[in-house]
Formats: sequence, C-alpha cells, structure tokens
Amino acid sequence: MSPGFDRVVILADESANWKVGGLRQLERLVLALDELAHLISSQRKIDVFIFWRPDIPKEEQWQPKNSRLTRIEFVQVMKVGAPERLLNTRMLVRRRGLEQFLADAVLLENDPGLGDEFAVWSKLWTAVETKAQNDSPRETSQYLVTQHEVGRSEEWLLRGSGKTRDGFVSRYLNRPLSRAVSRVLLRTPMTPNVWTWLILIFPLIGFLLFIRGDYLGFSIGAALFHVHSILDGCDGEIARAKYLDSEKGPGIDAIGDLISLLLFSIGLGFGLFRAAHDQGISHWLFLIEGILTAVFIASRLGPDHVLDLLRRGPAAVVSTQNDDRLRRAGGEFLGNWFTSWAFELTKRDVVFFAFLIMALLGLARWILHLLFVYAFATLLLSMRGRAERDKRR
Repeated sequence: MSPGFDRVVILADESANWKVGGLRQLERLVLALDELAHLISSQRKIDVFIFWRPDIPKEEQWQPKNSRLTRIEFVQVMKVGAPERLLNTRMLVRRRGLEQFLADAVLLENDPGLGDEFAVWSKLWTAVETKAQNDSPRETSQYLVTQHEVGRSEEWLLRGSGKTRDGFVSRYLNRPLSRAVSRVLLRTPMTPNVWTWLILIFPLIGFLLFIRGDYLGFSIGAALFHVHSILDGCDGEIARAKYLDSEKGPGIDAIGDLISLLLFSIGLGFGLFRAAHDQGISHWLFLIEGILTAVFIASRLGPDHVLDLLRRGPAAVVSTQNDDRLRRAGGEFLGNWFTSWAFELTKRDVVFFAFLIMALLGLARWILHLLFVYAFATLLLSMRGRAERDKRR
C-alpha cells in the first residue's frame, strides 16, 4: 500500500443500510478502512468523505459511530484532483481484504461536469462498480447487486473465518455446523466473549453425566463435549465478522477450552471410579488417573503463565505460544514428521470427535488412558521447551 494513501471517498446509496453479518454495509466498509490504517502505520489516519447519492434525503444520510473507529476522520469536503480512492457500499470485503483493491483503485480526477452533483456521483459509481465486478479478487471481496444476495454473501463471509489451527474434523464437520449457528447469532446482539462463557453449560452437563458412571452417561456426556467443541468456533466467527476482536478474546477462549478439558478428565475419572466400584474392580486407580490427567493439563501453562493470568486476566493466555513451544520441543525429541502428525491427531476437534466414537463403542476406560498419556507427554514436552527457552535467555 502506498504510504501516501490517506483519503477515501465512499459512494453510498440505499445499500449502505443493508445488514450483512450483523453490520450495515457502510459501517463495515469504514471498519475495514480503520483496520487497514492500523496495518499501514501505527499513527496513520484516513480521511473519509461519504458521498451519498443526491436524491437520498438528508435525514436518511448517516455517519457511522463506532468506538472502534480510532483511525478514521470524517470530512465534509471532497478534494478534486487529490489522491483519493473510491469505494461504494455494495462492496463486501473479508477482513483485511481492502488493501489489494485500493492499491490500484480509481483515483478522483478533475471533471468538467462537477456542477451536476448527480452526474458526478453516477460517473464515479459506475467506475467503482466496473472495477469491483471485473477486477476485484473473488477470494477477498464480492459485489452485491441486489439485497437478495445478502444471505449468500453471509455464507461466503463466514467461510473465510476459519483458523489455520483447525484440525480436519473442524474443516469438514465442525466449521460447516458452527457457521450455520453463527449466521443466526450475527442477527442478535450476542458478543463473542458472552458466547464463550455461555456454551460452558455443555461441558458442565457433560461432566454431570460422566459421573453417573454408566454407558448412557459416558455416551451422552461425550456428545455434549463434542457439541461444545463445535459451538466453540462461533465466538471467533462472530468476532471476525463483526470486527469485535479484542485482546482478551483469545485468552477467554483458551480458558473455556481449558475448563472443558479439565471437566472432561475429572468427570471421566470419577465416573469410571463409580462404575468400577460397582463391579468390584480396583476403582481408586481411575479417580487418581483422572485427577492426575487434569493436573498435567493445567500444569502445561507453567507457573509463569499462571502468575501472569492472575495478574492480567484472560489476555495473558496465548495458546499459540504454548503450541509453538511444544512443536519445537517435540521436533527436537521425536522428529518433525512424527510431531507434525501427532499435533494433527491431537487437536481439540479431532480428540473430542474420537472420544465420542470411543464412548459409543463402550471404550470409556481407554479414553481416560489415552488422555492420561497425552497429558503426560505434552507436559514433558512443555517442560523441555521451557528449559530450552530459559537456556537461550
């Protein structure tokens, strides 16, 4: 992006009020510009002139007001001949999708017909429309010709909201389901962080079913943990679609995942403890195994992360840092190929789906054994990674 880029004219008609993914189109464009300003420079601000179609009544012409707009200055004058770039409100862009379009956008030039405001607006609109329909990259932007295309465009918008950390179960099963739920949630005031806490009801009920200690409890409980794994994708999808990202968001999501896994381990251990007691088997081993599994999982964060969490709250939890440390330690100890496959097969979405299948097959004990081995192995790798990091300091 050119460092001289600092002015944009947004051409607006009735499509400015079309809601896509919970945001009106004009607000979405301005939020995208604000995000672009942050990416270009730590200090850059963009002047935005909203050029409404002249026949739209003044009382219906509005200006976005959003607390997240920190790099946008709304101006009341359009500078002819200035290096201003043009957008219009029928353009729908994915996150960080504006830069490629604006890098070679239509520049505002002197025009002998400037006295006729409607003629100027129409000419500029046609220029932007032609470029958007013919030259815009389809993977990052769409052009909405009619309001009937909004529903389809919401599906397209959410399809680009997956994470690189998604396992194959998320890509082919969980994400299609979570996107369907997110489309409904985007029409409500639901926020990502509230959703993260709200869906913890599923692992809590799953925990209560696990401690029954019977086949039905293990099966339905595992299904509820898998449902939580599916719905856990909605918070990020909502955040990315509505520009509600926050510093605390990933941390709250990581805490929700951790609580879910701890409830799974302890609940399964206690349920097998009860089931084995009824069968006259040495039942204490299952309870101890479940508790140790939970301790190993919690200990992976390390004392420094725990203290940071107590000090700063959810923003202190950055799971990707822990994953990177585990990958490096695993690669050095077990080899990169084996570690890469191990990470794919132990991603949260894959694990909870596999545990559901095993529970339905009556293999609840083996779920606990596998989870114990996984928790112990990742704890050792995490400790090894922390030791290597401390040596480099």
